Amino acid sequence: MSKIRQLSDEVCNKIAAGEVVERPASIVKELVENSLDAGARKITVTIEDGGRRSISVADDGEGMDADDALLCLDPHSTSKISSEADIFDIASFGFRGEAIPSIAAVTRLTIRTRRRETPEGVEVFIAGGKAVSEKPAGCPPGTEVCARDLFFNVPARKNFLRTVATEERHIVEILSNIALAHHDVAFILKADGRILLSTPAAPSILPRISEFFGREYAGALLPFSRTERGITVNGFIARRGFTRNSRAEQRIFVNARPVESAPVYRAIKEACGPMLERGRFQPALIYLSMPPGSVDVNVHPTKREVRFRNEFDVIAAVRTAVSAALRTNDAVIPVTAEGVNDPAETSARLFPDFAPDMQAREFDPRERTEDASGDAPVPASGIVTSVDSLLESARVGYRVLGPVLHAPFGNAPSAQNAGCGAAPQQEDGELPIPPEPQHAPPENEPRPDFRLVAEDAPATDFGGTGLRLLGVLENSYIVAAIPGGLVLIDQHAAHERVLFERILNGIDGTLSQKLLMPITIELSPADMAYVARNLHEFENIGFEIEPFGRNTIKLNSIPAAIKQENVGGFFHDMLARIGEFGAGQRLATDTLARAACKAAVKAHDRLSLQEAAALIEQMSHCALPYSCPHGRPTMLNISLSEIERRFGRK
Repeated sequence: MSKIRQLSDEVCNKIAAGEVVERPASIVKELVENSLDAGARKITVTIEDGGRRSISVADDGEGMDADDALLCLDPHSTSKISSEADIFDIASFGFRGEAIPSIAAVTRLTIRTRRRETPEGVEVFIAGGKAVSEKPAGCPPGTEVCARDLFFNVPARKNFLRTVATEERHIVEILSNIALAHHDVAFILKADGRILLSTPAAPSILPRISEFFGREYAGALLPFSRTERGITVNGFIARRGFTRNSRAEQRIFVNARPVESAPVYRAIKEACGPMLERGRFQPALIYLSMPPGSVDVNVHPTKREVRFRNEFDVIAAVRTAVSAALRTNDAVIPVTAEGVNDPAETSARLFPDFAPDMQAREFDPRERTEDASGDAPVPASGIVTSVDSLLESARVGYRVLGPVLHAPFGNAPSAQNAGCGAAPQQEDGELPIPPEPQHAPPENEPRPDFRLVAEDAPATDFGGTGLRLLGVLENSYIVAAIPGGLVLIDQHAAHERVLFERILNGIDGTLSQKLLMPITIELSPADMAYVARNLHEFENIGFEIEPFGRNTIKLNSIPAAIKQENVGGFFHDMLARIGEFGAGQRLATDTLARAACKAAVKAHDRLSLQEAAALIEQMSHCALPYSCPHGRPTMLNISLSEIERRFGRK
C-alpha cells in the first residue's frame, strides 16, 4: 500500500495559513494591502481583544460583485496576475491569491462588498474554510472584511499569541508602516472602542512623520533624493548624533511596500561611516522606486523580504544618497562655497563590491581618440568594465590649494608618532616621496603644502560657517570653536583623509608611477584575451600595459600605491577575482590608504595657525572628512552641555 497520500484542501489551507497568518497583525496587513490594491482612499481597521475576537477592515475601494466575492475564497484565485511572466513584474501588493483563503481557514470570515455601479452588495460567510453562504446585503461602495474568532479551530496556534497589549502594538506598527508609504490615503485604527491611530490623507509625508514620531524626531531628519541607474531613492536620514540603540526606526519601502532588506541596512551603515558609535543606528526612512521587474517580492511567505536583481546598484544608490545628505549638512566641517561636485561618490570607493552581472565590452581601438594636443588618449565613451569602475565610482571636485604634503616637516618623527602605525620611511614601490625643499620656509609663512589662496585670509576665522580656529594642542590636535562646543581635529588623520581622496581622484598625477625596469607577467589565454580587450581601462587606473609575446604582457607603469615586488601577484589576484565574481570589482583601498598615511603630516609635526586653517579648508573639499581611510575618526566634538556638566553647572 502506498505511503504517499494527497492532502485534503482543508489541510492545505491550514498549512498555508500557518505561513501567512502568524498573528492578528498578519491579517491586518493582508487585508489593508488588498484595500490599497482596490484603490481605497480611506481605510478603517477595527479590532477587539487584540485581534483575537475580531478584526474588521473597511475601505472605499472599487468593491467586488457576487461572483468575485465567492471566487476570492478559492486558493490561488487573484485578479492581480494572469500568467507566469506576471510573477516577475509585480506592480500590486497582493498577487498569490493566498491571503483570503488562509484567513478563512482559521477564522469565521464575513465579506460585505459592493461595486459603485450596482444598487446592492453581497455578503459572503465562511467558517474554517468551509460551509460558504451567500446573500444580498445593503452596504456602501467598497469592501468590509471581518475575521472573528482567530484560530478557533486550531487551539494550539492560539496558545502562541501574546498579550492584548503586545498584539495591539504589532498591529499599530504594521499599520503605521503602511501609512508611511501611502500619505495620500487616510487610515483609522480602533481597538475596543479606543482610537489608536487616526491620520488623514496629506499631500506629503512630513505631517505624518511628525504625527507618528514627534516634532523632535521630524526636526532631526535630513531629506535626500537621488536617481541613478534606473533607481530613485527618496527619504530622510537623521542628522549625526541623533541615534537609537536598534535599527527598528530604519524603515525601508520598495515601490511603496514596507520591507526588510539587509543590503539597504548595509548601505545606510556604510554611508554613516565610522563616526557612528558601535551599537547605535541613525533613524531613516528610505523610499526606493524601481521597475517592478528589477525586484523579486516572491521570496518570503509574507512578502516581508525582497531580492534585488542588481543588488550592488541599490547599495550604491542608497549609500550615495544618504552620505550626500549627511555631508552637506555636517555642522563641523562645512562644504566650501563651490562645494563638492558629488560629495558621496567617494564612499563607493571605500567598500569593495562585486557585481557578477556586469560584463565587459570588447575594446575597439577606433573608440580611442586623441585630444587636441596629441597627448594621451581620452577615455572611450560607453565602455563599462571592472577596471573602468575603479575610476568612475568617485569624482570629487577640488580647488587645489597647493602641492600635496609628501614628507613631514623638520626632523623625522619616530615610529611611535606615525599616526596609524605606518613608518615614515619610503618603501620600494610606494607612493613617490619627493626630496625635502632645500630651504625651509620662514616660520611666519605657511608651508607650500598648505598654501592659502587669497580669499582664505584671515585663516583663523571661517566667516559664516561658525567654525573658529583657536590653536594647535601639543603639535598634534587642531582646536577650534563651533556653535555649541569645541572640536579637536587630529592633524595626521585629517591630512591622511585629504591625501587619500586626492589619490582616488588622480590629482597631481599620483595615480601612476613609471617603472625604471618594466615588469613582465605571463597570463593564461583567457586572462590575456580579457586584458587585450580592455587595455584602455587598465590605463585608467595606472597600468601601462604592452603586449610582450603570445601570453605575456609588460608593465611599464603601475598604480603608485602598489609595491613593485608584489605587482605580479596583485595583477593575477585582480584578474582571478574578476573571473570569479564578474566585472564589477573595485580596487582594494588598503594600499591607497597606506600611501596616504605615509605621506601625511605626523603627530607632533608643528603646524602654524595658517597651515592648520588651510588643512581645515582642504577637508571641506573632502567627501568623507570625518574619518581617515583606516576608519579612525579625524575629529572629536565636545559639546557645551558636556563642558557645563564637567564644571558642575548641570
